[in-house]
This record gives sequence, C-alpha cells and structure tokens, in this order.
Amino acid sequence: MKERIIQFLSENNLTSTKFADVIGVQRSSISHILSGRNKPSFDFIEKMLVAYPKLNAQWLITGKGNMFTNQPLLFSKDEDQAQNNITPQESNIQNLIKEEPAIVDSEQELDNIQNKELKSNKMQNDIERVIIFYSDGSFKEYKPD
Repeated sequence: MKERIIQFLSENNLTSTKFADVIGVQRSSISHILSGRNKPSFDFIEKMLVAYPKLNAQWLITGKGNMFTNQPLLFSKDEDQAQNNITPQESNIQNLIKEEPAIVDSEQELDNIQNKELKSNKMQNDIERVIIFYSDGSFKEYKPD
C-alpha cells in the first residue's frame, strides 16, 4: 500500500506536506508511512478516501483495478478547490446526499437565492433543499416553503 500511496502522490503532484494537510493527519504520520516504518491505519485510509472521493478504495487497498473510479464528484467546483474548502466531515455528509445540493457560502447568500426564487417562482419547485456547512463540521438545512 505504501507504493500505491507514493504513486498517488506522484500522479497528483502532491507533496507529503500538502497531502497531510488535505486529509487532516500529522505530517509525521505521512513520513512514517512513506518510509515504511508504519502501515496506514483504517482511520488514515478513511481520511484519504473521504478527501479524494474519486480514489478507488479497491486499488488503494489491494492494488486491483484503476487508481480512480469513474464516479463524478458531487461538487460543481474543480476538484482541487473543493478539497481545500470542504472538510472531511462535510465531504462525508455530501457523499450521503444522492442529488447535488446547492452549496452556499453564507446565510446572506442563501437569503439572496431565496428572494430570487420567490420573485421568479420558476426555480421554487426545482430546489429540494439548501445546505450550509460550517467549519466545525455542523450544518443547517433549509427547505423551500
């Protein structure tokens, strides 16, 4: 698995420092895994898979299949920006949602969207819910009246 992690870092032009920051582990953990001192824990593998939803778990664990799955991301932003702005907890919540939700940066922006919808009345029936994610891992869900 160590070799596959090294291959993943190389394919994605990631330094071990950047990788540690993205998946939310200590930099020393990455160093120990890459040197062969430690093997990746389940927690480490889970954080990696949550942070990189296109990464194929079967490939990572067994070496079988392709490095990446063909499943699309749930985000409309590009992958790198999404990884930098979404915590693993928020990403995990996103993976549980079957349809792509609207991602809103602030409650004021949410109010603006709701006001536009009420004025046009066209989008009112199309939006199922709006979810706001906070940096502490909590979230609020709003549904149209």
